Amino acid sequence: MKKNSYILILIILLTGCDSKKPDNRNYVLYKGQMRRAYHEFGCDEKVPQIKNLKHTFVIIVDTSLKARNFVSYDETYERDQSIELDTFSLSSMTENWEKLSIKQKIKRLHDVKKQSAIRADSIHRINNQGQQQVWIINNSNDTVIIPMQDWLYICVLQAKAKNGKWYPVEYWRFSHCGNSYYDKNLFPKTANSFIMTLPKNGNFKTRLRYKLLGKKKYYFSNEFDGKINEYSFIENPKDYDSIRGEAKPHFKLEKFINREKKHNTKLK
Repeated sequence: MKKNSYILILIILLTGCDSKKPDNRNYVLYKGQMRRAYHEFGCDEKVPQIKNLKHTFVIIVDTSLKARNFVSYDETYERDQSIELDTFSLSSMTENWEKLSIKQKIKRLHDVKKQSAIRADSIHRINNQGQQQVWIINNSNDTVIIPMQDWLYICVLQAKAKNGKWYPVEYWRFSHCGNSYYDKNLFPKTANSFIMTLPKNGNFKTRLRYKLLGKKKYYFSNEFDGKINEYSFIENPKDYDSIRGEAKPHFKLEKFINREKKHNTKLK
């Protein structure tokens, strides 16, 4: 009887220890803090005055170059609409447009153009609050072709881990609509840019860089300092792409070009 009591106590103790032990696998899995990449491009302009700029295609992250007059695609669109509105789109968006009088249509046109101007000013203010401006510069004599998605650069932020290797801390959410994609021609001696907020808060100080998808190769920016949370290397499964059945991680641009090359080779 005493022996059975000892066995019972031992089982209770072992069970109690197991119940308190954290499930490290799930803890790490759902602690993933990798963020979605989003890099809207601005307007093409002249090459900025940057010292020691190489005569090639480069991505420059100079932490001293903050956004002061960045003009995004969204702002440009709203600004254009505030000057010359597409009346066909306006009529399709306005209920009973055909029943409005000329005076009512003119007022509606004026109101929508005014709203577009307000939105353009608001976008400009939001995009110029000291964010980091990342320059994409074609300082070569050749046109460089860059794939785009929905007016966005297909580009992710990478960080150097403790083992000295580079890993993504952003994932890219590809569109399932074929109309989302097109090629942007960046002509010789021109530049473009996008803005970002530099990662400054985290428990891991490291080096960062950008990885941009090109037509036949990847392009990398220079390295710069930043702070991230170590869980930024992990994508949260709750954010997985589940549009086509089984939920799967998003692309990190790790082997995307190689995969496309193999696919194209099979088609030939």
